[in-house]
Amino acid sequence: MKVRSGELKKTWFRCERFIHTEDGWYFVTRENTQQGPFDNQKDAEQELSTYIRDLNKDLFSSLRAR
Repeated sequence: MKVRSGELKKTWFRCERFIHTEDGWYFVTRENTQQGPFDNQKDAEQELSTYIRDLNKDLFSSLRAR
């Protein structure tokens, strides 16, 4: 399997993070939760970016506090 630059050579599982139902658009987290619904895929993508940014901010804050 071709890996991304900087990634270790191991098995990576990648999947589609966006789901469309009659209720709207959702994104799926690594924790296997569904977030949504959103009106369109673009909104779901933007919210996923915000979700990841906030998780990273919390992670780095907790690491600095040590």
